[in-house]
Amino acid sequence: MELTYAPEDEAFRAEIRNWLHENLPKGWFDKGFEMSNEERKKFNDEWPSKLFQGGWICATWPKEYGGKGLTTMQGVVLAEEFANAKAPMRADFFGDTLVGPTLLQWGTEEQKKEFLPQILNGKMRWCQGFSEPNSGSDLASLKTEAVLDGDEWVINGQKVWTTQGHHADYCFLLTRTDKDAPKHKGISYLLVPMKQPGVEVRGIVQPDGT
Repeated sequence: MELTYAPEDEAFRAEIRNWLHENLPKGWFDKGFEMSNEERKKFNDEWPSKLFQGGWICATWPKEYGGKGLTTMQGVVLAEEFANAKAPMRADFFGDTLVGPTLLQWGTEEQKKEFLPQILNGKMRWCQGFSEPNSGSDLASLKTEAVLDGDEWVINGQKVWTTQGHHADYCFLLTRTDKDAPKHKGISYLLVPMKQPGVEVRGIVQPDGT
């Protein structure tokens, strides 16, 4: 599909290109460019901060929540230019693309004020708690349960294939909160701190030892 861009969108494209050329490591656009492991680690550590300072993290979010309030076409241009430059566009995939938009749509103001700034500045890491040992693509069969005790949820269950679970600060978790509801209902989306008593993280060792 071929898109037609307005002059202001092309001006925005030029702004992004200039920023990328000024902020990516020297030689990034040269053929055969490579980084050592030490250089790669340094880049990965510093890049989220540069994205935040440039205002590119979650740039399509409304301005009142820290975004740039980009139009749909500007969002397309932004994605195109980062892809063309092969430059990482996000600080935390789950936070940027799944948790943040969910909170913008359905979160309370208290939740937005607590979580959105930390997603924007790249300081909060997220993992996804969907799959279970016996529940993969059929999430309606999940067995993890949560019971409300006062103003706290008590969660019991097990998740698997939880990418970045050993690094994450929070998990966005699907759990059954109404056992009497049909299996495709009675499921809630909870935000769970990973660094608390009762949460156990066990790595899955691959055949190559990683």
